[in-house]
Amino acid sequence: MMVRRPRRDCYSSGLIVGLLFLAGLVLFSGAAQAQLSDYLLGPGDKLSLKVFGHADLSGQTTVGSDGTIAVPLVGQVKAASLTVPELQAQIVARLNRDFVVDPKVSIEVLNYRPFFILGEVKKAGKYDYIVGITVRKAIAIAEGYTRRAKHDPVLLIREDRQGTPVRYKANLNTPVHPGDTIEVVRRLF
Repeated sequence: MMVRRPRRDCYSSGLIVGLLFLAGLVLFSGAAQAQLSDYLLGPGDKLSLKVFGHADLSGQTTVGSDGTIAVPLVGQVKAASLTVPELQAQIVARLNRDFVVDPKVSIEVLNYRPFFILGEVKKAGKYDYIVGITVRKAIAIAEGYTRRAKHDPVLLIREDRQGTPVRYKANLNTPVHPGDTIEVVRRLF
């Protein structure tokens, strides 16, 4: 005697998998945005500046080595050591003062500056920043530890608002920001 099993509906299981995937993407992008909400701009960051209703004032710009960006009509504006909302507020204030009535400004970071990894990894160097990267992923990009590496903690060097490098002890799940330097130290034994 043959027992018939109920047929699984492949469409409903595919739909569930698809919904779970989309939920994961939304959570990941939200976590990445939260991670970079306190990100301080610096030389090498490429920005998209939009002044709504004024295409002639909009465009792409890069934070220069002096820490400024060029904004049409306004001139050079200090961007280094500011967050994106702080830079937006500064540009709005300067446009509103002399040029545009109630300007609506939007700034987006198109390309972040690279991060660096050195010490006891197989391939130390400069790497393009990836949103959401952690120390663990950065070490993987650098092809892993050497046999003499101390795995945890590592040193994370990040500049403060004054441009002074500050050293932190970081674990493998610590988020990496653009411009950070990760130093994997040698273990004693």
